[in-house]
Amino acid sequence: MPPKQNEIGYRRNGKKQACEPCRKGKLACDHGAPFCGRCVRRKTTARCIYHPAPMTRNRATAMISPQQSPDLLAGQTPQLQSPQSTNPPIFQSPAELLPSVSSRDGSGNTQPAAEVSTQKSVAKRDFFSTWKPKAGWGDMVFRRSARYYGPTSFAAIFSEHHEDLLDIGEDIRKHPGAWPFGSPLLGRERPNGPTARTKQTVKALLNIPSKEVCDMLLSNFDSLHETSLNPVIIRHCIASLWSTFEVELSGPREEEPMARIADVLFENEETPLAPSPGNPTEWMNTFTGSNIRFEMMGMLFCFFGIGFMTLQDWDLVFKMPENGGRDRKQTAWRMKECAGVCLKMCDDSETVNFLVTALILCLKRLETGCTGDDTYSIRRLHGDLITTTITSGLHRLPDHATSKVTAASEYKRRLFCSIYCNDKTHASLNGTPPLLTRLFCDVQPCLDLPNAAIFLPDDELALELNKLDADGWNKSDDTYHLTTLLRVKVKLCTIREEILELALGVNVDGSKARINDLHRRSSEMYQAIPPQLQYYNEERIPKDSTGDLLFDQLYVLLQHLQNQFFIDRIAIARGFGNGQGLLDTAMEMIDISMMFWIKRDQLMRFSHGFDWIITYYGIPSAGVICIELLKDACRKSSIQFSRSDGIQKLTLFIAFLEWVRPTDGNYTLAQRLKKVIRRVLDHVLEPAPKDVGGEEGSQFSFDPMLPPFDEMNDLDWLNTIDWTQGSWMDFN
Repeated sequence: MPPKQNEIGYRRNGKKQACEPCRKGKLACDHGAPFCGRCVRRKTTARCIYHPAPMTRNRATAMISPQQSPDLLAGQTPQLQSPQSTNPPIFQSPAELLPSVSSRDGSGNTQPAAEVSTQKSVAKRDFFSTWKPKAGWGDMVFRRSARYYGPTSFAAIFSEHHEDLLDIGEDIRKHPGAWPFGSPLLGRERPNGPTARTKQTVKALLNIPSKEVCDMLLSNFDSLHETSLNPVIIRHCIASLWSTFEVELSGPREEEPMARIADVLFENEETPLAPSPGNPTEWMNTFTGSNIRFEMMGMLFCFFGIGFMTLQDWDLVFKMPENGGRDRKQTAWRMKECAGVCLKMCDDSETVNFLVTALILCLKRLETGCTGDDTYSIRRLHGDLITTTITSGLHRLPDHATSKVTAASEYKRRLFCSIYCNDKTHASLNGTPPLLTRLFCDVQPCLDLPNAAIFLPDDELALELNKLDADGWNKSDDTYHLTTLLRVKVKLCTIREEILELALGVNVDGSKARINDLHRRSSEMYQAIPPQLQYYNEERIPKDSTGDLLFDQLYVLLQHLQNQFFIDRIAIARGFGNGQGLLDTAMEMIDISMMFWIKRDQLMRFSHGFDWIITYYGIPSAGVICIELLKDACRKSSIQFSRSDGIQKLTLFIAFLEWVRPTDGNYTLAQRLKKVIRRVLDHVLEPAPKDVGGEEGSQFSFDPMLPPFDEMNDLDWLNTIDWTQGSWMDFN
């Protein structure tokens, strides 16, 4: 990986180098980045650079300021300065910006070998000073991506009748940098201009890991547990990427070779994604190799980022020079930034297809792993995910019975199942309405086939299909696949959708009969899943499982218990329960959640998701136990509750919270929750003050805005706590 602009280097004596103004003035430099403190105070940041070879700099070469450099910090869009004009006009029409035909690398200029050697690092930074966009870009028009339109759309009446006279024709789109509404506000600095888009793309491509790191991440693929990142597709894409661009990727990472890859990406975006061929290899070749597209490149960056997240903090890959000293979270975040650039390129060109949908889903998972799950950015990204899903038509895929099963059709089905489940998870976590509902979507589970099976030739695929029963389940009782787990999640999420309707809906039927029916169907559904994915045996004793099987069994059970948890919450809110069922479910949920920590030696390669287990399953169950301990301390509890058992579970849960690493996305939330639980335990374990004694009406300091415990059977108190913001009640 090439050094970044204004990256602080080291002198031969091992000390950090000074910036150019401090070096020339023989002043002490504090080596600040991107600008040193002295230059900031003197307001001379335009000249504050850390020259990689200050003693060999050619005097004839003008100093390049960070504002002119193409390698600024992520998110900044520098202004392109033309060598012929130091003050270019702010606004120019596309025609005025069109260059004459010339070579990218300026090969017409000849320089002595010695001069090239002394200016090597400067030439690397100066690439975009001579770069010109493709001629005629301002007048280019392309076909628009296909979009889903339902029977009530404006053009439905025309498309339903296949008559030439009624053919409206295809929509077209102009180049993303065109000016359809006159001179843009930002002029040539606009982020969707050809220069800015190329610079951003080159910055992202410079961060493609080396072949060695790619192979290492591929060898750890089983730890990802992400259906949208199909291993066959990812392996094929990485292999074709290196075989197609071996020259550009094998040498030192510089801007000019990456610009050649960017040219291919920009050329391929001009054509919408082709219809999916039946042959698996031909299908993958439509968006890989020489046909590589931004959406697939973004998915590769997501794979790299999620792969880095699955590693341990002390992994040697983070010590490699190409990583630039970044830790686990920082490395994953850099991949997230690169994937975000690819998604932005798709947005600029209005590219919409199933690959863009998969990219947003993977990007969302990567971002939650870095920042946690309770951010506004994640909510907006989820909205984009649902919008893209519907626009690309994934919510209304053809039935298996009426269409041929191909690698493309089955991948799209698996992708939609993942998005449907993700939508219910997002709604449950935030208490917001689900955006994909069974009323408007064809929620059809994918087939219970291994990943490699859908890429087999037709005759071999037919043999695999014969192993399935009428409902699409694999008839074998002793094996299961990642898709088996996905099918189970879809079934659990269909129940979850009904639960969310009762919990979040307005004027819905929440009768006791319906709640009891939900309880019954939820239990029956869990008992009907493949026995190999059930945590307990017939005597309700945990099976002796290890490794991947144990992780999947625990995960499925937690999702089932959370369904029961939400149903019990609804029953209490409607006045149909006393809280005993909710407490029992919470006690089991926290036991199963802590099993990930207790058996962490067997589940270590899944440790990157432990903070998610705490957030999604541990926090609600711990909150219920905290409430019951406080009620018990005031003699207000009316249900069966073992005070000792509750204290022991919370004590172990604190140990789990302390184990969460600072590089985990929900680390801050875990630390805040730990303080709350400790305050509760301190209160219930400390002896009562002498002046109060052990009377039944003993009280402690409460928030005056909260009702007394005897009015909180529905656990509204738990809802008043914002677990992610500020401080909570002081129980001391």
